[in-house]
Amino acid sequence: MFRMKHLFPFALVLLGFCTPSFAIDEPAKLEEVVVTASRYETKQKDAPAKVTVIDRKSIEESGAQNVDDLLKDVAGVDVSRRSGFTSSSTIVTMRGFGANARGRTLVLVDGVPLNESYSGEVCWNSVPVKNVERIEIVHGAASGMYGPGAMGGVINIITKKPTKRANDVDVGYGNLNTQSLYAMHANRINDFGYLLSGTGFKTNGYVAAVAPKSYDVERYRQDYSGNAKLLFDIGDRYSLGLDYRHYWEYVNAGRQFNYGTKRLNDLNASAQRRLGSINFQAKVYSHWEDSNWTYDKSPSYTSIDYITTSPKGDWGGNLQSDFHLTGTQTAALGVDWRQGNIESRDDYQSTVKTVISKGKQDLIGFYLQYEIKPLDQLILNVGGRYDYWKSYDGFLYDTSLTPAQTDFSARDDHAISPKGSMVYHLTDETSFRLSAGKSFRTPTLYDLYRTWKSTTTTYRSNPNLDPEEAYSYELDVDQNIGRKLKARLALYYSEVKNLIYSIDAGAGIKEKRNVGRVEIYGYEAELRYEILSSWSLFGNYTYNSSRIKEFPNNTSLEGKYLTYTPKDKYTLGTSYRDPKLIHADISVRYFGSVYDDDLNTREVGNDFVWDLRLSRKLVKDLEASLTIENIMDRRYEEYRGTLAPPRTMMCNLKWSM
Repeated sequence: MFRMKHLFPFALVLLGFCTPSFAIDEPAKLEEVVVTASRYETKQKDAPAKVTVIDRKSIEESGAQNVDDLLKDVAGVDVSRRSGFTSSSTIVTMRGFGANARGRTLVLVDGVPLNESYSGEVCWNSVPVKNVERIEIVHGAASGMYGPGAMGGVINIITKKPTKRANDVDVGYGNLNTQSLYAMHANRINDFGYLLSGTGFKTNGYVAAVAPKSYDVERYRQDYSGNAKLLFDIGDRYSLGLDYRHYWEYVNAGRQFNYGTKRLNDLNASAQRRLGSINFQAKVYSHWEDSNWTYDKSPSYTSIDYITTSPKGDWGGNLQSDFHLTGTQTAALGVDWRQGNIESRDDYQSTVKTVISKGKQDLIGFYLQYEIKPLDQLILNVGGRYDYWKSYDGFLYDTSLTPAQTDFSARDDHAISPKGSMVYHLTDETSFRLSAGKSFRTPTLYDLYRTWKSTTTTYRSNPNLDPEEAYSYELDVDQNIGRKLKARLALYYSEVKNLIYSIDAGAGIKEKRNVGRVEIYGYEAELRYEILSSWSLFGNYTYNSSRIKEFPNNTSLEGKYLTYTPKDKYTLGTSYRDPKLIHADISVRYFGSVYDDDLNTREVGNDFVWDLRLSRKLVKDLEASLTIENIMDRRYEEYRGTLAPPRTMMCNLKWSM
């Protein structure tokens, strides 16, 4: 139902349009250059999709402990970290492509996929937030350039480069016995640069159960990471890079025998060459992950049920050429390839039983994008991509079944993903963007082959799943008044076919199935106003509707909203900056309720959370900060049965030179 509160964001944007242009006489701000939307450098206002940039200054002033914390206040982005800083994983979705699923938002680190092939999951904890230079968020369908998974959008985390000699040490301590440490050393010697960093984090956590029982204990998390980055430039035309990242964590999920460890190793290499108006680049990457998880046995939860080991691997690469044909024409041509594999093993301790799931998936995609400016104020962009994928060597081995082993037939398919956009700058202050495109997502190895049990529920895979497809349309309006007032409004619509959904199949079973048709629509409204050079106000509002329109195999779900997909959320805040006194940020986030079940009978969420951060320079190279999240100590659930963190406070000392 459309309510009066949904008109409020439109009033904010209209305020921007109605403010007379002569009210402010400020010099124009240099336009941020972004690369993610088109895979070559372009100005943010000229990009073929709506792009949100979180720059280095905003990251440093945020006090965020994790990269996904930076996304919580971005319009159109939903972040679910079910037990806050104690969580091992986070689900980040965009533009209503939620349903408690991973892999419909593509996440990159320096252009390399962070989503693992197995389930599309992203280990956000493995990327130290203090290593991040900026984040580029592309809203809407992007499979035309990036292939499978880029349905709701693309998030590219761009890390720092060693441009000069620098040293950072950051030490933090907070309630719940939370401790953090970050150290970094970087240097530049002529054409060679390197950056070395390490992190550590530990927290005793909290009891997250809504109604604690005798077996519930404090959730606990401990992790550390190490990163080494090497860069070598040969004049202005050649550059080589090598990046290695290691991450280890231990997490207790709130009961004595419910815990796990994860170990990641990522190695990426890149090369770039400029030859006149042509830019060539190449990337290769590999990802190894070893996960072990111990599950307890219901209903007593006082003993081990089974232990899961899941070694996973991904490797792939990219080749691309950018052609700046004339002053008004640019083109990009490239190819991506990737292979992923999984071998998951469940060894039961409570009974004589072993379950093994295996599978592999290959992908190759070719893309082309062409941009032309027929007029100074008009930019046309058209592109597309062809992808071929194959899943094979899949089987399920279960000693409790007869026969024990089931071999699955190989599956292959292809997808064509076109996209077109038009950007029109009516004036220097007013711009419109109209775009349409197709996106898709292949069934993951987890969807196809992994059947597993958690307490009393069995999650059943489906080797016959079809790929998801979405046809998306978007209209954006940007209105700026000098440097003081900035307003943005984006309206979007998507029709999704064959959405992969986890359905209650009865007898404690949830099974992966394709939904016939899902309709998603909504809007994002944003406003920022600089009252003074030291004081600014900001706010955004997102309204979203994601509903099942057709499901011939289960008509009772037609008209129901997708689970764990909020209908609305907003953020309001203010920032004060005085280099000689203090930096202060205070904000309030509202997130609407979400449905926990397919039939929309149970709701969780719907609350306000206040956050505060204060920081001050003590001496030239030393800064102190205090971050308080959930100031009012609100008690709420992001996931049914699991409480979000209580009020948390973190004090940090940062030394830089």
